[in-house]
Formats: sequence, C-alpha cells, structure tokens
Amino acid sequence: MFIPEKIILEAKDKIRPEASEHFAPATAPQLCVECLETPTETVAGRRGETLCPACAKNYYVACALCRGLIPQDEALTHGDAVYCSDCNAQAAQVQAGNAPDDSEVESLVSEYIGLHAEEKRIKDRLDEIKEQLKAAAAARERVAGAVTLSGEEGAVKCSFKTSLKCVTEKVSALEGQLEPDEFAALFERKVSYSPVKDQLEKFLSNDAATGTPLRELILAAVERTETPTLTVVRPKK
Repeated sequence: MFIPEKIILEAKDKIRPEASEHFAPATAPQLCVECLETPTETVAGRRGETLCPACAKNYYVACALCRGLIPQDEALTHGDAVYCSDCNAQAAQVQAGNAPDDSEVESLVSEYIGLHAEEKRIKDRLDEIKEQLKAAAAARERVAGAVTLSGEEGAVKCSFKTSLKCVTEKVSALEGQLEPDEFAALFERKVSYSPVKDQLEKFLSNDAATGTPLRELILAAVERTETPTLTVVRPKK
C-alpha cells in the first residue's frame, strides 16, 4: 500500500527513545528481526518483535491510536495518520462522525447525478477521439517509436508499446523441445497466489480470530482494501 512520504516521516518522528515506552535496556541477548544484529537497547514492535532503534526508525511507523510500531508496508491510512490493522476500523468510525448531514447529502446527490451524466458524455467522446487519433498515428511514420499529432491548441503524442504474453499450454509443450538452458534464457517460470475471498473474509471477520498470531500473519500476507462504488439509481418508468 502506498503511503505519502510526509505521513511516514510524521509517524517516524514519534518513535523516540526518550519518549516511547517501547524502548527498554536489553535484559538478554536478542536479535533484531530486521538486521539480525544484537542491539544494546531494544524496541518492541506491536506484535512483540524485537527491533533495534535504527531499524524501528527506518522501517516502522507508530500507529496513531495504540502507538504500537508497525512495518511501513502494513500501515493503513486515514487522513494524515497511519494505523495498524486493529485500529483502522476504529479510525474509520471516527471519520464517519464527520460525514455530511441529510441536507448536504441531498445537495451532493443532485450535483453528483448531474456531473455523472456529463462525465459519461465526456468519457464516451474522449474514447471516440482516442481511437481516431490512434488510427491516424498508426498510418504515419514513427520517430523513436512514437508519432506526434499537432493541432491549434497543442500536440498529442501517441507512443507504441509492445507486450508479450505466454500461452501456458503452448509454452509447456515448447519446454520439451528446447534444451533446459535455452528454455530458461527465453522464459521465466512464476508461481502466483490468489485469495479465496469468501473463506478469507469469513476468517478475518470471526471475532475468535481477532488478535491471534495466525490472523496477524494473514493480514501481513494479504492486502485487504475496501473500495466504495457509487451507482446512479435511475427512476422507474
């Protein structure tokens, strides 16, 4: 998840040895989970992992609510603050308290419907123009892999990019016809994973799983986002 650098720097600035209860002298040799060195003083991550102050400063941020330290790539944002997965829902509820009232909603809905119709008209026309310009560019000579089309208001540059996609079955058959080193030089084998959405959502929403190590591991391995979608409701005829 992308987090603006400004927010990261503000959250990092809150990680201070003199001000954080997470810092304490090491009582026994412990390795930092990031650099695998033995620090003279340790920092506790939100899940209890041992960190050295430098790694905590470079790779972790402080949750705005619980103050626990979380890896930057696991942090979730609301406004100008970062939160851990457990505090994120609470932050969303606080944000909901600033939602528009009924009169504002009515005005926003009317404006949205008007703009939505205009947006669709503009988008459809843009798509038509794009296809026509692409056709015009395809018929012209390319310079450095691109064609520049000029008009009174300025110019539009059409670039051409080639992509390659393997047909799995045919590549598998081709593997037997090439030497192993030849095949490895031309193709790269990859393994990908897709979440079983219904099962994962059911597990993550189970209260019994909240705070368990397995839930934390799954949240770290799966990027979970919620995307609101607006649809204009047409009146019935």
